[in-house]
Parts: sequence; structure tokens; C-alpha cells
Amino acid sequence: MKPKWKLIAALIATALWLWFIFARSARSAELSRQESGAVLEWLRKLLPFLTVHTVRKLAHFIEFFILGALLWTDWRLLRRGPILLPLGFSLLAASADELLQTRFPGRSGEVRDVLLDFAGAAAAILLCLLLSRIRRRRT
Repeated sequence: MKPKWKLIAALIATALWLWFIFARSARSAELSRQESGAVLEWLRKLLPFLTVHTVRKLAHFIEFFILGALLWTDWRLLRRGPILLPLGFSLLAASADELLQTRFPGRSGEVRDVLLDFAGAAAAILLCLLLSRIRRRRT
């Protein structure tokens, strides 16, 4: 059995990351556009073809990719239930995130963003599962 402190640390990290995601969604459209513009300006030094739209969609995917990796870690340490649990929780979090955005000026919730968020989390969970199985086969 894993030490309890590892599980507690993993759950805290997941909760903090969820807070980060929801805090970013709880901003006005204007503030969100300004942040995306600043990120775009920095990224265009490396990738000049990027657009604001691309940066915003990548942010969705990456935020939830990280959440998926954290949820997989929680699931692995808990070893409770099927792998569908972290997948289901990530879909719930993506839906809640988009619903939250509808409460702030100029923001809207979109089904395609829920799907993009879920795709990011699912990609991380499946990648972690694959890497775990590869590592197990080597030992």
C-alpha cells in the first residue's frame, strides 16, 4: 500500500489544479482576451503562425491534459473502481467549467469546449495507462 501522504498530496494537487481551471474561467471575456493576447505574443516568437483562437483551444486541451494526469495519479493511488472513474470525473469537470463561464460577462459555455477539455484529460489518462503497462512489462 502506498504511503497515505502520497495520496493526500496527490488529492491536494488535483484540487488546486481544479481551482486554477475554474479561477481562469471565472474571468470576464475582456480579461481572458488580454491574457490570451499576451500568451500569443510570447508564443509567436517560436511559432509565428499561431492565432488567438489556436492558443485559446490549446489552453483548454493542456489544462485538462494536466488534470487528466492528476486524476490518473489519484486513481492509481486509490485503486478504487474502474478507469472510467477518472474519465467520468474529467467529463464532469469539463462540463462544470463551461457552465461556470456562462456566469461571467461576455463568456459562454460551448459543447465543443467540453469535448476538447475531455479529449485533453482522456489523452493524459490513456497515455499514463499505456506508459504504466509498458513499464510493468519491462520489470
